[in-house]
Amino acid sequence: MLFLLRPRQTWMPYALPRPPEQQAAWNAQLQQAYASTRVVEPAPPRDTVADLKDLDQLHKTGTLSDDEFALAKAKILGS
Repeated sequence: MLFLLRPRQTWMPYALPRPPEQQAAWNAQLQQAYASTRVVEPAPPRDTVADLKDLDQLHKTGTLSDDEFALAKAKILGS
């Protein structure tokens, strides 16, 4: 015969519930820690002149048609 002796469980496998105000403070602390990792740096400002020069080079090589060039130019200039 095999007897398995199991010691009496003297601890709870999970934490006891916290009071609501303490739980709210804990949740706010976790949310703030998470939010601090989610900060995205703003993109650097684009150089409009360089973009127009690149676009003009594409137009001169024949990669862009006149209509595509005009559309892309208007998009860069924001009009």
